[in-house]
Amino acid sequence: MDYKNTFNFLRSLPAKLNTFYKKKSKSGIKVNNKSKNKKDFDPVTNFDKSFEKYIRSLILKRFPKDSIIGEEFDDKKSDNYFQWSIDPIDGTRAFVIGAPTWSNLIGLSFKEKSKVGLANFPELNKFYLNDQKKSYIFKNNKKKIIKSSNNSNLKTIKIIGNFHGTLSYERQRKVIKKFGWSFRLAGFDALNYCLLAEGTVDAVIEANLKPYDILPLIPIIKNSGAIVTNWKNEPAETGGNIIASSNKALHYKILRLLKPFTKK
Repeated sequence: MDYKNTFNFLRSLPAKLNTFYKKKSKSGIKVNNKSKNKKDFDPVTNFDKSFEKYIRSLILKRFPKDSIIGEEFDDKKSDNYFQWSIDPIDGTRAFVIGAPTWSNLIGLSFKEKSKVGLANFPELNKFYLNDQKKSYIFKNNKKKIIKSSNNSNLKTIKIIGNFHGTLSYERQRKVIKKFGWSFRLAGFDALNYCLLAEGTVDAVIEANLKPYDILPLIPIIKNSGAIVTNWKNEPAETGGNIIASSNKALHYKILRLLKPFTKK
């Protein structure tokens, strides 16, 4: 796998995506509910679809033989082992209400393992990206290596997460009770994991993620020194219930506490 070529391609995208966003913003937001259950609200906007079309066009131009999966459109199949994943707006709810925490997520997997990822935050004027060994934050035209924390003390760690409506209130209450004051519900979407990679928080616990929600973030998390799996300690690439911890010692402590909630 050519890490340098992939890194340089993803490194070039934030400027293009931010310019695209500024131009698109002149047309206004149109919101629809794509949930099949009309009692639920799963928003999709004209920006989600436009972003994904644009990102797909950039990938197809540079890597025409690779496959692509995305949130808004059908998968593009390929015979090779490279697969791009796109979440055009991770945090559509935040986007709709004008919160700045939404992002563009783009990642490349090889043989079903996520290798390089980009998390671009247009409103926060920063983005996160990894190469073969390290993870970085780019802000104010400066590149900085990021590292996760080494705190494994359950009494002093900071945990954030969101269950996205998939756990009953009673089960949510029990999960939060396991961690006491350390756990805070926070709907920051991909930013949760980027804060983990920076060392600002120590763990992220979430439920019901789709593959494109997590695939671009996996290598950013891992190359910062942190660990990410599902609640059963299986690979995170397929999504589902996800736990990301800043270090191995903490990860196994949290997995033990979550074990009762992995049973139906």
